[in-house]
Amino acid sequence: MKVKFFSKSGTSAAELGLPEDMVLLHGEQLDDRGQLACGCAPESARVLLSYGVDDMSLSMGTETRSSDLASELLFGFDPNRVVLEATTLGFAELFCATNALLNSGATSVDIIYVEPAQYQRASPGGDQFVLSEPTRGYAPIPNAIVDLTSDDVEAGVFFLGFEPERLDRALEEHQMITAKDVKLVFGIPAYHPGWELDAIIPHLPALEQHKLQLDYCSANDPEAAFECLERTREGLSPNKRMFVAPIGPKPCGIASAIFASAYPDQVGLLFDHPRRKKKRSSGTDLWHRFTVTVDRGIAAQTDAGH
Repeated sequence: MKVKFFSKSGTSAAELGLPEDMVLLHGEQLDDRGQLACGCAPESARVLLSYGVDDMSLSMGTETRSSDLASELLFGFDPNRVVLEATTLGFAELFCATNALLNSGATSVDIIYVEPAQYQRASPGGDQFVLSEPTRGYAPIPNAIVDLTSDDVEAGVFFLGFEPERLDRALEEHQMITAKDVKLVFGIPAYHPGWELDAIIPHLPALEQHKLQLDYCSANDPEAAFECLERTREGLSPNKRMFVAPIGPKPCGIASAIFASAYPDQVGLLFDHPRRKKKRSSGTDLWHRFTVTVDRGIAAQTDAGH
């Protein structure tokens, strides 16, 4: 397996060199940032993608399928024209679309993401963020289901953000996790100076109680996150598996979606499907275009390119 990441960043969509004839798969536009991100394509070129947690379905425009049949929804689309709008897509939609594209023969995935200028805080100047409604609990995503009770699952990686209750719930619902080789990854450097402390400090009680490993990668670099995951995968014993819990920065979710799609026999996903709050962010900062190429015909290795 050979995976390469190519990135381009700017202050607007015009600087990303997006294809003029693209088809933009996007999620719900919850704030101005989401509206601006989706505005990079004409309305006629946008298709809404949504994941149904209760029945594990995937809806694309007016059509709905079981999410393990997501490739059927993409049939007829030229994969070279499809762009995934990760600012608005939830992680489940992002993984389903990525996995379907790669399983349909695509050799690359094009993804855009817009950083926020600010996230909504519980009080002005406070250190707590208000980003999601209470989660409905961890639930499987087809094509990446993992049995955490199995001894075959040897290790796991959590990408963490500003919501410590999401990690707390995982450790409460799946207490067997702490007996595995588990790594907690924070986005450092963060999008803005000081945000790394806003992420780490609320997680300190869990860190002290469970004595889990720490690691770091840049919050806005999916390539660095992918390499972090690769280090864990390469350390697995023969015939063992790992899980990934992408409950932190979206670029880490992008890496997780690519990683789980590239290594389905070794990787499962643990995710809690939060309902994201409206007006959860304000303003925009950097725009990113990530083009990820996946060559399954080359022996397992990871290259990086820019």
